[in-house]
Amino acid sequence: MEGGIAAQTDGVDALNPEDAPAAQAEVVNRLAGARIRAAGGVVGRDGSGGTEVVLVHRPRFDDWSLPKGKLKRGEHPLAGAIREVEEETGISAWAGPRLPTARYDVWSGDSLAEKSVDYWAMTIDPSSGPTFTAGDEVDDIAWLPVTAAIARLSYPHDKLVLRAYAEFPPLYRPVVFKRHTSAGERDRWSGPDAERPLDEAGQQQAKALAQLLPHFGPTRLVSAEPVRCQQTLAPLSLELGLPIEIDATFTESADPQAAAEKLRQMANGVGAVVVCSQGGLIPGAVSALTGGSPARYRVAKGDGWVLSFAEAGLAAVDAFELSPY
Repeated sequence: MEGGIAAQTDGVDALNPEDAPAAQAEVVNRLAGARIRAAGGVVGRDGSGGTEVVLVHRPRFDDWSLPKGKLKRGEHPLAGAIREVEEETGISAWAGPRLPTARYDVWSGDSLAEKSVDYWAMTIDPSSGPTFTAGDEVDDIAWLPVTAAIARLSYPHDKLVLRAYAEFPPLYRPVVFKRHTSAGERDRWSGPDAERPLDEAGQQQAKALAQLLPHFGPTRLVSAEPVRCQQTLAPLSLELGLPIEIDATFTESADPQAAAEKLRQMANGVGAVVVCSQGGLIPGAVSALTGGSPARYRVAKGDGWVLSFAEAGLAAVDAFELSPY
């Protein structure tokens, strides 16, 4: 597979077809449409010699890898990544920027299937301490400086992910810049557009966001003026016990340059910020930060961008999709 990496991982062996029996070698035809989806993270902390990351040891394979695991049916990869990290390491973590997705072929029964592992850079939730307990799947963890961790990792795909992590400068907590969820059609609403509420689908999407966005560790919620933007954040506000601040800077008619500057100012080292805005402003504001075409930053309702800033400015822009698959 183009861009794939052959490796052993998570209970199935990825083999070079040249090493497989002839009957199996014929199936570089992997299962039609079959894909094993997984997620994980690179969790960093400040150590005495600089940044350290956590690795896990799996006794079944006697290997060292990044914490990761298969997604449950219907599970969002972000939620799966956070869950797997906590299950394998005992660490409650917050997500930051995306890392490269590892894709490689693994044997699934008598055929090849593609395995896809989504990764996030993560930091430890300061409100909870690590509580690692050795088990059958993971019997040990190790905190190592990045260079030593790369050397210890057993598989090339994990090394590639960790090298990408090492390229980030020290980052502030992310700013999640999102579009409101579904609110019907503008031409079917008879009242002032600013008062147009979420429809039933939008309400359900807002509830789903209230379960996903806490994984970024938000400490501040900001909304544009329209009711539908405020309603999008309402379930998250209830979940986190945070107020919703109303800021006209993020209303559709506002200046994208001013919105971009406000987003930059919001980034901090303590907690993430979630900003709910409108489809007419988001592309221009993100374009003002990146210099790219605004058309590149259009998003569907409920989706948005995770903006990771460093001291020198914007360091990463990652798409956040409510329904990624």
